Formats: sequence, structure tokens, C-alpha cells
Amino acid sequence: MNNSPLKENIKQHNIHWIQLHFTDLLGKLRAVHYHSDQFIKDNIIAHGCGFDGSSIGVNPVEASDMLAVPDPSTFLILPHENHEARIIADIYDTTHEPSPLDSRNTLKKAVSDAKEKGYQDIFIAPEMEFFILPDETKNLYEPLANMAYFTPPPVDDVKDFRKNLSGALLKSNIDVKYHHHENGRYQHEVEIKPLSAVAAADFCMYFKYLSKDLASDSNMQVTFIPKLFADESGNGMHAHIKLLNENQNIFYDEHDENYLSQTAKYFIGGILHHAKSIAAFANPTMNSYKRLIPHYEAPLYIAWGSHNRSSLIRIAEKKNIDIEVRNGDPSANPYLFFAALIYAGLDGIENKRLIDPINQNIYEMSAKELDSLGISRLPSTLYEALQELDQNDYLKQAMGKELVETYIQLKKEELNKYLSEVSDVDVKYYLHC
Repeated sequence: MNNSPLKENIKQHNIHWIQLHFTDLLGKLRAVHYHSDQFIKDNIIAHGCGFDGSSIGVNPVEASDMLAVPDPSTFLILPHENHEARIIADIYDTTHEPSPLDSRNTLKKAVSDAKEKGYQDIFIAPEMEFFILPDETKNLYEPLANMAYFTPPPVDDVKDFRKNLSGALLKSNIDVKYHHHENGRYQHEVEIKPLSAVAAADFCMYFKYLSKDLASDSNMQVTFIPKLFADESGNGMHAHIKLLNENQNIFYDEHDENYLSQTAKYFIGGILHHAKSIAAFANPTMNSYKRLIPHYEAPLYIAWGSHNRSSLIRIAEKKNIDIEVRNGDPSANPYLFFAALIYAGLDGIENKRLIDPINQNIYEMSAKELDSLGISRLPSTLYEALQELDQNDYLKQAMGKELVETYIQLKKEELNKYLSEVSDVDVKYYLHC
């Protein structure tokens, strides 16, 4: 859609305001609001919207000018607003070249590189888990710690909110499979059908925006924090991924005992080979690693298995096979997380990385058993994950050295600020030392 059809769309639907959305390097949504007349008059589609890159931490103040350039194909009438639409922007520099620090462009490049290798498309289905917090917590939830999976009403007292949210997604042309109460108290999940990789990452950002906005109108709060309650399961963002050629799923092989093609097994091997580095994108906060602990259904070990929920990668029992990567959480920048998965998988195919499946409960294995099977553990801290990423020359080259090194620098600055804070936990454990 160029400027002319966009202009017709705005006029036809009586759009008064346009929200221009873009995602910064750390995965935070940014927005600027244009009156539709001004948007067209200033030809924002062609020229973009200037903004201060130093204010979002990606450019120094002496070279801070950047552009948010709309992608007309992402025009969406917002279902919960009156006469308002959203358009997603990519980040460019002042010479109108894509910025090397634009995470959305990084994912686009990963998809393009996959196509050059002969893979027509990459489909991803992210599972979005989140907490819905009412103004007043209700005691009836307290006995349900880690026992609330598929809880029905009336204990599931925000079913109507999830229904309204899912309805808004359907109006946004997103195919919702189902929604339900998740394992923890106040925890919920909405699942959608697979989307092409960039559209899947766009969905993640839109879902977070839409759910939070709708919740605020209902005097509730939605949070995607990975771990909110110490005794509860945390929020994950599992990613189901598959490659397509001529609209055929090339991960599927009906003659294999796990229904996986050799290409799929190599793709799995690539992800497992780079898993420690990918964690820096999949689990990008200190809080993320409070979720990746034993007994809360989160993966700890770098392995794969058919139907095995104790492994990092699970192959669900279904005909339209895909690879479920289970460590991601919704604090991740989805563009970087998905790009890292794609590049890691392509590396696995290129180098024929093959790792045998594990079909036992890995949580119950001794250290000796883990060692004998060659099963290593995911990083246990953000610092460890960043160190792994910093040493991964392949992902640096594939995703862009400047982007990866800037990301690491920003996350280390965040980490240092986090570690310098004194919390109630410090007082609890160390006040009387």
C-alpha cells in the first residue's frame, strides 16, 4: 500500500488519528500520534517521523537524529478506539537507510536470508502468557498456587476480559485459537494460529499494547513480567516455528518416528548449539532467570524431545508439526528473539548439527546422568547469557555486530543499575549479618 491507497483507506474509514508504533532495541514499544490530515499533508509515509535516538538509548546525543518510517502494509484500524488506526514503523537513519540498530529490520533480514537459502517462508506461533491483576486481590485465589490451569468461572473471574481481548484481536485479523486461565493465580494465556515471522513479532508487540490498554479501561492491570510470585509459575512466551517451501511444511516427515524431517532435526541442533547465547534475547531481564528454576515447568536444560516438557525444545503431538522453543518470555524483544532462532536454525542446517532426542524426565536426572548424556544447562543469570552472546561470532555476524554489541552494552548498563538497588530482600537476609 503506497500513499495513495493509504489516503483512500483513511478517508473511507473516517480515521482521525494515527498511532505510529515502533520498537526500540530492548523491546519497548514507542508511539507518536498524528492527526490523519497532518500525516498525509507531511507525507509521513515517504519522509518518516524524526525522533531523538539518544532518548531511547541507541544513538549518542551528537548523532541522535533518526527516522521512524511507516510500513503501509501494517495499517490497522484499532478495534478499541474511535476513528483511530495504527501503523508500524521501521527505524532508518537520516540518509533514509535502514538503521543497523532496528530490530524489526534484523528479523526481516533473517527471513530474507532464509529465502536466499531456498526456504519460502518461516511461520511462528507465539504463546502469550500474562498476569491480570485486579485493583483488589481476592482470597479465593490463594489456595490455587500452581493449580489454576484451565480453571473455569467463577474462580476464573476475568473470562470476559479475555473474551473482549480475543474479540479485538479477531477484529484485527488475527486468528485466535483459544484463551484460558493458566497455571498460576491471576495468570492467563491467549494462543493464536501461526503467522509469518515478522507478522508474528508485530503481533507480540500489538498484543502487549492492546491488552494493557483494554485492562486500564477496566481498572485492571496486565503485566508480562516473567516472574511475579515466588511460589508461582512465571510467564513464558513459547515460540512454535516451522519452515515452508511451496506452502508445504518441510519440518514434517510422516515416515519418521517423531514425524520430523532431517532438515527439522538439523534446525533443532542449531538452536540447541546456540541456546546459551539465544537466552540473552529470549530471557533478557534479571527477573527472567527467576522463572528458569526447577519445579515450575520452565526449561532448564539444553535438550529436545518428543512431547517432553522437561526439555528446552518440545515436539508437540500433532500432524502439522513444528518446533516449540520453551524458554522465551514476554519481556523479550520478539524481533531479536525470532531472528536469533532463525539464524541458529539455519546454522544447524548448514553445518548438519544433529543431537539425539531425550525422552526421559530431565528434571529428575542426577548430575552424573546429565553429564553422561551431554546435557548442559541454560544460563542461570542475565550476565552469563550476555557473556555467551558476546562470544558468539556467528550470531554477531548474522544479526549485525553493531546491533549485538550495542544490545549487550545496554543490557549490561541495565544489569549494573539493577544490582546497585537495595531491596527488601537485602534487608530480609542481611540486616543482622
